[in-house]
Amino acid sequence: MDPEEKQLIGSILSDESEVQMYERKQTRKKSKLSLNAKEFQPVLINSNEQIEILGENHGYDTLTYNSTNTQPYIINQRQKEKKPSIKIYHDLKSLQFSPKKHQTMQPINPPQTFYLTFNSHPSLQEDNQIQLQLRQDDYQFRNCLEQICGNQNASRNLQKIFDNGTPLQRSMIFETIEKNLIKTSKDLFGNYLVQKIFLSGEKQWKFSLFHQLQGYCVELSKNQYASRVINRMIEFLKDEDHHFQIEFMDELKQQVRQLINDNNGCYVLLSCLENFDYKLCEYMKKHIEQSVYSMSQHTYGCRIIQFMLQKQYSQSLLDQIMEVSQQLCICEFGNYIIQFILKSNFKQQKMELIRIIKSNFQTLSYNKYGSNVVEVFLDVIEQEDIKFITNIMLASDQDNNYLFVAFATHPFGNYVFKKFLQLDQQYIIPVLGIMKRHPEILQQINTSEYGQKIFSVVERSIQFI
Repeated sequence: MDPEEKQLIGSILSDESEVQMYERKQTRKKSKLSLNAKEFQPVLINSNEQIEILGENHGYDTLTYNSTNTQPYIINQRQKEKKPSIKIYHDLKSLQFSPKKHQTMQPINPPQTFYLTFNSHPSLQEDNQIQLQLRQDDYQFRNCLEQICGNQNASRNLQKIFDNGTPLQRSMIFETIEKNLIKTSKDLFGNYLVQKIFLSGEKQWKFSLFHQLQGYCVELSKNQYASRVINRMIEFLKDEDHHFQIEFMDELKQQVRQLINDNNGCYVLLSCLENFDYKLCEYMKKHIEQSVYSMSQHTYGCRIIQFMLQKQYSQSLLDQIMEVSQQLCICEFGNYIIQFILKSNFKQQKMELIRIIKSNFQTLSYNKYGSNVVEVFLDVIEQEDIKFITNIMLASDQDNNYLFVAFATHPFGNYVFKKFLQLDQQYIIPVLGIMKRHPEILQQINTSEYGQKIFSVVERSIQFI
């Protein structure tokens, strides 16, 4: 700078200490003050986590620059407290520079101090993310509550929250269910939440649901999904005062005929028999005796009959069963009642069933459900009966083939023949000898669709003769 210019500027400004002059280098272009410039060199005060330029005109708000985000944002005074920072105090006079060479620089506005915060600490980000996640979880939770019925994912999420959530969340789930208890109990997915309350809810909640369900127990017991809720309630009442069980059973007693003729209703009655004192359920006996065949048509009905036979001897019930025993042998669920009697100590009924099976041996063996009865029959018969069955196997069919070949190659008869080969060999040796002497019979069995399934058993049987 020329000496004349220095003298001119010095004569205008009163305080020469406020003016800093720099020699311009011809190779250096005019630069602006920026955060990336070499002139911006903050001094470390506490740590290198935060840079602040304290100012006067921003009140309690702070302009924050995050190193991971190019956009500054505002935080309040509470958030900036207790944060390590680098602070720079600098008063800048806003000056207007003239493009003309000899014009002096004069202040336009009074001095202002700017307050900036450059925050690189991750704690604020983490707090914000946690709060955002909580808000998002709360939104999802409330959304699930609104879809408590008819939504599989919502039901599963609420079950997890009920197991692991806060007391407030558990309470909110209970209150939502309580308001829509009947509808939720009948829902394909909602019923699991009602069950969850009876399994792991507060005791007062369980009693609240119990009292609210009174008057609807018969209706719900006949529903595919609500019957599961009633079953959970029965399991809860099992360990409670006896008079609660009596209240519940009195309601069912009025409509027990409806329940006996319904599969879901039988499921509830079976649960009562298994969890309550038998004396409370004894009134069912006469209704069950009058409905043996209809109850045998579904899963839980035949289980009730078996339970009654096991719990208390009833000649009248056995008589009703024997009247329809032939039908029960080929019934999808009723055949289990016949198997139960064959394995039991009801000697008179057992002998009668053995006689019926011997008279219909081939017919039952070729039936899907009857073959199950015949297999149990082969397990319990005496020696004389084994000889009788061996003679049947050695008989000839219409094509002059041995009947045991027809059994071995039949879709259901092959199971009977396999069980026959596991009997005492001294009684079945005539059949084994024929198979050993006639390889073509073995080949016929092995090449058939169902015979090849038992061929390994046939081979092992004939090795020891």
